[in-house]
Amino acid sequence: MPTFEIICLAKSIKYDGTCIAGMKTDGSGWLRPVSNQKNGTLHPEHYTLDNGSEPKIFDIIRIPCVKPEPKCHQPENWLIKHNQLRENLGNPTLNQARQLLNPEIKKQFLSAELLGNLDKEISYEELNKSAAQSSLALVKPNQIKWQITRNNYQNEKKFRTLFLLGKNLYNLPITDPIWIDKLKYLEEGIYSCEEVIQELELKDFEPDKFRLTISLGEPFQPLGQEKKFCYKLVAAVINVADVKKRFGWS
Repeated sequence: MPTFEIICLAKSIKYDGTCIAGMKTDGSGWLRPVSNQKNGTLHPEHYTLDNGSEPKIFDIIRIPCVKPEPKCHQPENWLIKHNQLRENLGNPTLNQARQLLNPEIKKQFLSAELLGNLDKEISYEELNKSAAQSSLALVKPNQIKWQITRNNYQNEKKFRTLFLLGKNLYNLPITDPIWIDKLKYLEEGIYSCEEVIQELELKDFEPDKFRLTISLGEPFQPLGQEKKFCYKLVAAVINVADVKKRFGWS
């Protein structure tokens, strides 16, 4: 049974649990560890590591797996052994992070398409006919804005990211719980990166250093629709300046 090491690049909200994903340190691409629960959702008993900690963005995690569990909308899925992740191996060096992540960012930067098309979603019917080549991407977008609205029925704030890839505008929901915890202190509205940094007093953040991990979600049938769609989600919000400061990279 294979064991992989990944740089964690997403730890996001998934139904009543968590989704974790990252890039393998051997350079062979993305991996999303999944449990044997419905939709592969991870819960604390699955992702609590041997030392009692939980994975964080940019941790290197060792993951024993049982077998690949590819879905038409998520080809990177692997079933974890004993339903549990394993070890935290620390953090990558700056050179290691650059070698692994820069090619992925460059690949995405050259195209306005995101996970196969220019839309915010992909038809599940289409995916069943022709499976996604990838359901995860790390992007360096332009003209990022942050939108906070309120759900009138539940009286809850909702959070979205608006950004450009090439000349294509994307408007995607945020499922990164750490970034949501920051944005929830803002009033409803649309904010630039400069405004968010200033309003939230994010000292080590720089407005042009944001990177986003994008993930394709589970099939969902919107109210009034006959078909299911898999929606693109912002699974992690990363600020390179903040990461460098935290890890002492120069």
